[in-house]
Amino acid sequence: MNYFLIDGRYDDLLRHYGLDSQAVLRQAELPADTLNHDRITMKEEQYYRFMQAIDELKTMDDLAVKMATADQIETFSPPIFAAYCSHNGEQCINRLAEYKKLIGPMTYQITSSADQVTVELLPGDASLKIPAFLAVAEWAFLIGLLRRATKQEVTPVKVVLNAAKPNSALAELAGIKLESGSANQISFSKADLQRPFISYNAAMWNYFEPELTKRLADLEIDDSASARVRSALAELLPSGETTIDDVARELGISKRTLQRKLKEEKTTFQKQLNSTRESLAVHYLINTDITTNEIAFLLGYQELNSFLRAFSLWTGKSVSEYRRQHQNQSKANRS
Repeated sequence: MNYFLIDGRYDDLLRHYGLDSQAVLRQAELPADTLNHDRITMKEEQYYRFMQAIDELKTMDDLAVKMATADQIETFSPPIFAAYCSHNGEQCINRLAEYKKLIGPMTYQITSSADQVTVELLPGDASLKIPAFLAVAEWAFLIGLLRRATKQEVTPVKVVLNAAKPNSALAELAGIKLESGSANQISFSKADLQRPFISYNAAMWNYFEPELTKRLADLEIDDSASARVRSALAELLPSGETTIDDVARELGISKRTLQRKLKEEKTTFQKQLNSTRESLAVHYLINTDITTNEIAFLLGYQELNSFLRAFSLWTGKSVSEYRRQHQNQSKANRS
């Protein structure tokens, strides 16, 4: 995957903390319109330059911690919110590790011992170095997320930063002395990670999981226009945005360019829309108890009958027949 999706609120976020986004982009040697698209993407090296530029131009020493622990940070993206809905901290960290590629160009490497869990932050490209500003923000975010989700003062066992100078704001937040080393690592006791999340929500996870899994599969399999369209649709459908214009705007390209790319792959937007809706519909029917009306809404249909007719064309069965058949099959498999 050459490009990564960047959250579209960076322009407002930088302005909130007194930074000129255009100055940051110039410092990072990025195009002036980088943050103007509905769907913002950067290469890994560009993203690191962007973060380094914020660090160099910041007007407050604790900016990384402030940005990473801001109110509602758990709604920053679907993967983060899905992690916030976890049963406990250990599951939360595992979910973040699984879907980290959907948040930014980094990975979590998790190691466990009898009494603690250590997370190491690694770049996607081993030849690159994660900026200190980004590592500080990452550990501040994780500490803050665990504390909000448990309503407990979770304190890491150890925090290691691969940085030239210590970060007093992160040390104050963590409540321990930071260590300097060759890696970016944070460790928590297993007891703390077993604390139940008050934000636990299995139903919300069931809504998010098919979208996240599909988006991750698209990242790992290809970067084709078809894959990008399916990924965008999985995110747009619940809001009723189902047209090629909506998807082109989300991808930051023109409708004509998107049509041309799909034609080169011998497919059409309508085929990708139908495929995305069908796969999500089947997932909802098999893995959740949500109603047919709710499924139609999540798939962006204005009328229930339109969804019912489409589902019959996709599968040759009605929604009720499909669900009943799967339930009977599941019972037979258990007996």
